Amino acid sequence: MTERADAVVIGSGALGGSLAYLLSRTGRRVLLLDRHGIASQTSPRAAGLSAVLRPDALMTRLARRGAALLENFEPETGIAIGLHRSGSLKVARSPALAEQLRQEVARGAALGVQAAVIDAATARHLMPLLRTDSAAAIAHYPEDIYLDPALFTRGVCEAARRAGCVLRPGTRVEEILVESGKVSGVRCSSGTITAPVIIDAAGAWARALARSTALPMVAVRHQLLVTPPLQASRADQPVTRILDANVYVRPCDGGLMLGGYEATPLILETVPDSVDEMPLDMTVMRGLADAVAAEFPVFADLSGAKLRGGMPTMTLDDEHLIGPVPGAEGLFVLGGCNVGGLSTALAFAEALIAIIEDPDAAAAIAPLLPARFAGQTVTEAALIDACRLHYAQHYWSAAARAAM
Repeated sequence: MTERADAVVIGSGALGGSLAYLLSRTGRRVLLLDRHGIASQTSPRAAGLSAVLRPDALMTRLARRGAALLENFEPETGIAIGLHRSGSLKVARSPALAEQLRQEVARGAALGVQAAVIDAATARHLMPLLRTDSAAAIAHYPEDIYLDPALFTRGVCEAARRAGCVLRPGTRVEEILVESGKVSGVRCSSGTITAPVIIDAAGAWARALARSTALPMVAVRHQLLVTPPLQASRADQPVTRILDANVYVRPCDGGLMLGGYEATPLILETVPDSVDEMPLDMTVMRGLADAVAAEFPVFADLSGAKLRGGMPTMTLDDEHLIGPVPGAEGLFVLGGCNVGGLSTALAFAEALIAIIEDPDAAAAIAPLLPARFAGQTVTEAALIDACRLHYAQHYWSAAARAAM
């Protein structure tokens, strides 16, 4: 059986779902394919955090745009995504990271993002469960948000369906078809779909699917847990990051979510067929809880906590992969999230659609284009080492890494 579409999106996570939604609104016939159930893999297991202030102006612009699109999503669609503009706190426990916070606040002022170094009493007022005795500096970012990742991922796919997108769960893409350097469609378990535009948003499986050396990324295990309800936890309390421990905490389901970036992450050199097959390790979470015991003594008891995890992708240079895949006209990638793509998914999708409609628009996101890796030769060992380091030092600037 052969079917025709204007565009095929492979992968129904937050990125693929966002793209299918916005692309369907342009009037195209869009098919959203997933080898599993719609919105069933890594994205709904994410933390759902957004930090508006990023290391550079481009990512800050995209993060702010992403937050604005998220805030407009429920009014536009009527679909709830559990969005809270709670703001966030960053706690530095070393001189190097305290200096990082001061520089971040200055950069925020230059980019028009609200941020300020605050005193311990103010921080405790905002997050009463936080203890500040070991803090060298604390910064407050009032524009930051968090959302329910499962509600958002399912919601954006439902919005795509309402906009005319055809959703095809249980459809495995076996090959992206390329003829004379140009995509012609995809060969699936159910037949062939012809289309002039194919978007690889397959997450942990994206690299193998595209078969391109311009996508140097690996899947990594990321875990988090959610405690039972706590009397002192409120949904409007800020996301709190303990920088040197690479740990984040936020309100969740009446309790607290604890997640973080372990020093020796599990790189999934062989990606399992489903996220449900990825092994979880509560020992890792106990280690992260112990690392912030002085700040959050509530995590001394993790009994009753629910553990979950996903398979986000890390890239060679710790930047996203968005745009045309070299050597295959009409093939695009939307991935390489580096454990931070969900809250910016709508903005990334918007940027990619601009490129699909006008290739010159790629210049606006040049540092994120896959073409930056074209012609490079990187061994698998070097790629894994780089990605492992980016993950393990997720919250540290280059200067802080050198000083610690």
